[in-house]
Amino acid sequence: MVQETIVISNPTGLHTRPAKQVVSEAKKFESDITIKFGEKEANVKSLLKLMKLGISQNHSIDIVCDGADEADALAHMKNFILNLEG
Repeated sequence: MVQETIVISNPTGLHTRPAKQVVSEAKKFESDITIKFGEKEANVKSLLKLMKLGISQNHSIDIVCDGADEADALAHMKNFILNLEG
């Protein structure tokens, strides 16, 4: 299991469109991918669960990956989320 903390820079946070993109990217990996936000956490491969977290700009989140391709998944998801636009 690997994890890293990042800060959301997208001005709109993880609303519907960016969240949908994140879910699509997560599904490319075999590993389980979870985002932890405060006391809550969600499977990143589930749009509804991800959106229920209510993540906005400047919020700090933990990305946790566990599985065969966990290192690649973490690096990719971190980069993807940090570079999300609107």
